[in-house]
Amino acid sequence: MRRAIAMAILVVGLLAIESGQASTLTIETDQLIVSDATGNLSNDQLKVLADKVQAMLAGVLKFWSADAGVDRFGKIQVVFDFPQRAGVYTSVFYWETKNSERRRIVRVFGTERPPQLMAHKLTSAVFPQKDKLIRNAMGILSEAQIGNPLSFPRCGFDSDDWVLALMNTKSIIPLDELGPDHESWGMRDAGGGNLLVLDRAKQHKAYAEAGSFGNYLFRTYGIERIKQLHRRSFEKDRPTHDVFGKTIQELDVSWQTSIRADEKGRTANASTLSKLIRRNPRTACSEAQQLAISKP
Repeated sequence: MRRAIAMAILVVGLLAIESGQASTLTIETDQLIVSDATGNLSNDQLKVLADKVQAMLAGVLKFWSADAGVDRFGKIQVVFDFPQRAGVYTSVFYWETKNSERRRIVRVFGTERPPQLMAHKLTSAVFPQKDKLIRNAMGILSEAQIGNPLSFPRCGFDSDDWVLALMNTKSIIPLDELGPDHESWGMRDAGGGNLLVLDRAKQHKAYAEAGSFGNYLFRTYGIERIKQLHRRSFEKDRPTHDVFGKTIQELDVSWQTSIRADEKGRTANASTLSKLIRRNPRTACSEAQQLAISKP
């Protein structure tokens, strides 16, 4: 019965999305084109959401001392859609080609609660990056600075807490095993911004590590060096030695050493997360979110 109900909800949601895609309701700013794919939003509601996106983008641009890339790529198109399965609120970034023109798309799933991963995906739109490790290190750093703390992969906790828990449970993935594409992250690209999660536990570990690693680079080397890594990666794969004077393997050691050095202040959270990982690594994120929400 539960499976039948879930399937019915999914079908209704898909039908609603299809009918909503024809909506022509859009709001345009100097940097954004914001539209409604649900067909349910009023002009006033979309205006409120557009203002929130613009404010989020302004925060991203200020943090990175960057521009929105309108002259190079056109305006960022932000599409508000229905929440994903089981009411999951999230955001994705992808490129869409229409009439031989490539457009940057940030699709935001859910409109009634604070968006998750919006700062992350706006960062990906501002800094298009082929290497998934660099892209996520930058995006999760943005989300931690100005986004929603409940967003995946932090899920209400700090990325460093998660990494310490992974180290304590001996389940950490070496950074050089996280490739530039999706497969090594437990995922597969299905096109149109749709990513299939093949291994949810591995996906969460990989993203949590990327977020913690991005924070380590920020603390240790500063924002300009990370931007330099982003730029040089178009000329050379993972030019970490050129930018930081260390290979990715050496950075991995330094990063984990820094986590251990700060272990005392993270013991309680890491212990909680370790228990969630040992119990079921596939549900650790969602359970952590519930713990974070229930905190006084």
